Amino acid sequence: MENKNKKRWLAAGLALIVFLISAFSDGSKDIKERQEANFYDQARQRLMGAEDEVLYGTNKAQRIMVVNVDGLIANDDSNDYIVEKLDEALDDDTIKGVILHVNSPGGSVYASEKIAKKIEEVKEKNIPVYSVMQELAASGGYYISAPCDKIYASNETFTGSIGVIMQSYSLEGLFEKYGIKEQNIKTGKMKDAGSTGRDMDKEEKEYFQGLVNSAFSRFVKVVADGRDMSEDEVRKLADGRVYDGSQAVKNGLVDEIGDLDDAVADITEKGELFDPMVVEKNELANSFSKYFPEFSTNTENPKSDLAILKEFMESEGNKPMYLYGAYNEWDKNRK
Repeated sequence: MENKNKKRWLAAGLALIVFLISAFSDGSKDIKERQEANFYDQARQRLMGAEDEVLYGTNKAQRIMVVNVDGLIANDDSNDYIVEKLDEALDDDTIKGVILHVNSPGGSVYASEKIAKKIEEVKEKNIPVYSVMQELAASGGYYISAPCDKIYASNETFTGSIGVIMQSYSLEGLFEKYGIKEQNIKTGKMKDAGSTGRDMDKEEKEYFQGLVNSAFSRFVKVVADGRDMSEDEVRKLADGRVYDGSQAVKNGLVDEIGDLDDAVADITEKGELFDPMVVEKNELANSFSKYFPEFSTNTENPKSDLAILKEFMESEGNKPMYLYGAYNEWDKNRK
């Protein structure tokens, strides 16, 4: 455990150096960006070359891989890293089991499906894949758990939130206040559907609802197939609400109350393994975001209407998400 903490603080320290280079180095913006990118890449390569974190066990010929899924599931480097680690299990004959250690409110529909498909590939090689839920494994966090051979949770885990959300904002009133008018030149009436510059009309809402319903049907099927339930049974549970671990065991979304050690013991017993080496996969370079989540101060000036308007205009467009609706509050409390 001490070695594990040292590695994580090393990662955070290297990332801090990157930040300091950005803040104090001279030269043009382009030069600074290249310096930061080169330094970060070198640091990341060194960290990625570090040995796997051995939690316990001595038998290198029989290993159980623990892959952490922590935070928002997004189509980014962290998500690619999870898929890469699962790919390693396909190519490494010493891997006798995989455990996803999940603490996530979900996120991207695309990224969640990418992980779930890779889990199916691992299972096809007769490698058991378990999910161990921590504080939260909701929506996309449950989506990637459903295909697993077995799911453990704590009594106090929040899981479920089976459903899809497409978050949207209308700035029509703000536009009117500042005399801003949207003038879109388009090829079809739905080309600017969901624009933040005006309220959605009925037809647009029905259009987006169709996209959400389509993604929801796929979510229901993943759960039904993974949990050996009918789609009707899943839909009765899938109104978006979360369940605690004990409730999830009763309704069939979780197999047992337990933790990482219980999952390791179960894989060891069923696979007839002898003192398997349990190795944890962490993308240590991403530890920076956990230890130094933000550099803003409490004296930061409040944002003006125009600043808020600019943020919304630059934000991503509407897209379906497998995301727990209370994610923002959960994320804020973790910092």
